[in-house]
Amino acid sequence: MASVIHQAAGGVLATATNKNPILQAVTWLLLGLSSLVVIFWVLTKFYIKTRALFVLADGLMLGSYLFALGESIALITPSSIGFGRDIGELSAEQISNTAKLAYIRDILFLFSIGFSKLSTCEGLRALSPDKVHHRWAHALVVSVAIWMITSVFGTAFQCGAHGPWEDDASCINRDAFLKYVNITSILIDAGLVALPITIIYPLRMPLRLRLTVISFFLFRIIVIAATVTQLVYLRQLWVDNYTLLAFPYYVSTQLVLFISLVAAYIIYFWPLMRSMQSGLMSANALMLTSQYPLTRGSKGTEQGAAINTVITLNARKKGYVEIAPTFNPQHLALTKP
Repeated sequence: MASVIHQAAGGVLATATNKNPILQAVTWLLLGLSSLVVIFWVLTKFYIKTRALFVLADGLMLGSYLFALGESIALITPSSIGFGRDIGELSAEQISNTAKLAYIRDILFLFSIGFSKLSTCEGLRALSPDKVHHRWAHALVVSVAIWMITSVFGTAFQCGAHGPWEDDASCINRDAFLKYVNITSILIDAGLVALPITIIYPLRMPLRLRLTVISFFLFRIIVIAATVTQLVYLRQLWVDNYTLLAFPYYVSTQLVLFISLVAAYIIYFWPLMRSMQSGLMSANALMLTSQYPLTRGSKGTEQGAAINTVITLNARKKGYVEIAPTFNPQHLALTKP
């Protein structure tokens, strides 16, 4: 062989024709970081001590992590040595195993990404009492659901009743299909960035605080950038030596998975809730005072009015936060001439 896999005390070293150790190292690293994020999120929930410990958004986020865990395991098993390795160094059985793992990995990847998007949609629904915002949030939920169904089923049955690793399989145009999956995902992520901006920016709070809160949602822009990277390297999947030359695509896929998880979890962290002094995780608190109400400024509000914000649990919609200003009559009496 033109290249020899060098052995070292720590294990197999990466070479020009075998980048699989790098991919496995990246996968282990991102899996560990994802696990730390989940642990921190669970501890945050216990620290806040919400009345309902786990709600729908929490189940979606945990589901996203479990699917991401399964996807990562598929890339660190001994059978995954074909990813990032020269196809000339692989046996027919190893190439077949690589294709089977890629098939399983892709389905788990789509489920994880879809669940993370749905959890963000659920969080946005609880963020604002405005009906228009709710309609947009529901539209995003429907869009994500359609994207998940078409993407998962399209991947699962891309070759009909046959697997893509079978020689006689007749498959759909996988390049066009994956472009659809990635481009649609980018459009949905753009909506998940735009909606919280329209909710938070008009609030009656200092500009600096609004920008701070919005920045947590803007983190999803990095997901868009990583997905664009996937699109750039997508063509490497169709070359003859795809197991080696598609290495950047494999790495970018892991990055998309990790950043999507972080983007879903980060909006629930304590810094965001402290900035808002209410937060999504407080949606089940019966009452909580806040300095900054989640309502647009009213033109009829008097300059000298003392505004208290009360968060109440809407009995008709579980987990829905309604924040409305109340006025102190005694303060109004004091400010009259």
